[in-house]
Amino acid sequence: MANADVIVIQGSNMAEAHPVGFQWVMEAKRRGAKVFHVDPRFTRTSAVADAYLPIRAGTDIALLGGVVRYILDNELDFREYVLAYTNAATIVSEEFSDTEDGDGFFSGFDPETGSYVQDSWQYEGHEDSSGSGHTAQERDSAAGLAHESHGAPVGGQTRRDETLQHPRCVYQILKRHFARYTPEMVERVCGIPQEQFLELARAWTANSGRERTGMLIYSVGWTQHSVGVQYIRTGAIIQLLLGNMGRPGGGVMALRGHASIQGSTDVPT
Repeated sequence: MANADVIVIQGSNMAEAHPVGFQWVMEAKRRGAKVFHVDPRFTRTSAVADAYLPIRAGTDIALLGGVVRYILDNELDFREYVLAYTNAATIVSEEFSDTEDGDGFFSGFDPETGSYVQDSWQYEGHEDSSGSGHTAQERDSAAGLAHESHGAPVGGQTRRDETLQHPRCVYQILKRHFARYTPEMVERVCGIPQEQFLELARAWTANSGRERTGMLIYSVGWTQHSVGVQYIRTGAIIQLLLGNMGRPGGGVMALRGHASIQGSTDVPT
């Protein structure tokens, strides 16, 4: 954490709730890092941050989506990292359709179960590699946990477009999906003035590449939301696009209060 060049804290009053860990935020700041705190309340974390962004509770997806859009529209992704370590260049099945084409639903929605058949979500040529193929079955049987965080294995080679221009590559699908999150929408939904949002987006994207990294920190201010998983996934998309995963000063840091909060599987901070 002390190696980060920018630190974004959301869903956490880290200065008071995790003071031992927060010393490394202050160390990074002492070394020149810029610290942003996004929270509905002004707290002690806000007081020592370089910038405080007051946000309406429950609207973090719009803010994060705005950052994703800013990265993609301005081609500010760490391209070398994205091509080497993400699936951005991989081409998705032509059967896949986004929410704009499905009346608010992705392809494969089953109204009877309120879940998705996932075959159309797979990479081109691997439509039968989706495990059970049905999110309701995976939910009921915990089949989705069989491969832990890695997902089901993909046999053989997948089609890729290293230029990221193919309309069905993951990069272009992502770009179309997040196009809705304009600075105007962020301001309207989150209550954050556009200039404040753009200050965050510029600082986050400026600290990317071979020489610089940024860290995203969250706590139960995210995870207690019904859409908390989507907050975390969107934050991870940002960090992957900027090459901030698996590098000193980067990552998505989940702050925990005690060892049993995650089923006794992690170390308390």
